[in-house]
Amino acid sequence: MDFVYLREIESDVAKIVRRIVEELGAPIDVVIFGDDVTRLEVDGGFVLRISLPLDLYTVMRETATALALSDPRLMEIWTPPHELKYDELAIQLSLALLKRVVDMLVAKVRLDLVLEKAQVEVVEGETVRHTLVKTLALDASVSLAVAGYLPEALRLAARLASHPIYGIYRQFWDFTIYNFQFLPIYNWLLVH
Repeated sequence: MDFVYLREIESDVAKIVRRIVEELGAPIDVVIFGDDVTRLEVDGGFVLRISLPLDLYTVMRETATALALSDPRLMEIWTPPHELKYDELAIQLSLALLKRVVDMLVAKVRLDLVLEKAQVEVVEGETVRHTLVKTLALDASVSLAVAGYLPEALRLAARLASHPIYGIYRQFWDFTIYNFQFLPIYNWLLVH
């Protein structure tokens, strides 16, 4: 991993980023410090651009994204089969699962950051299926559950209990955390 400095930084910043990349085991090729925004670029390799001051959660999410995009075991979770690549629901579910995988990876290293940034809210869609998928995209409780933090996940998920869709979302949530792969979840959505 190479470091590029667009401006001077504090020495501990590079050490922190190196530790994050190593803890997550992400295949980051180049880290560029001093950019306008922290983001991951994929262009023949993974380039992590870091804005300053350092936002630890964003750096961890972008680093975890590199791992989710490159590890075949993780790709099985969120990648739809080729025959569904033009299906709108499949595309939305794929992106939602990618977000959940990324937060799962971060939670395994820094649970406190995911809990601090966790969002749990119902996001209305055109149909019940789309509402379930859009809600999943924001629901960090799923990531916590699959990372092994079920009590914390249940506390977060309970925030949705007052919403009319909670009953079916909770069924979807339970199925998702115990069958955390694209195809079973997609098929569940088609049946319900």
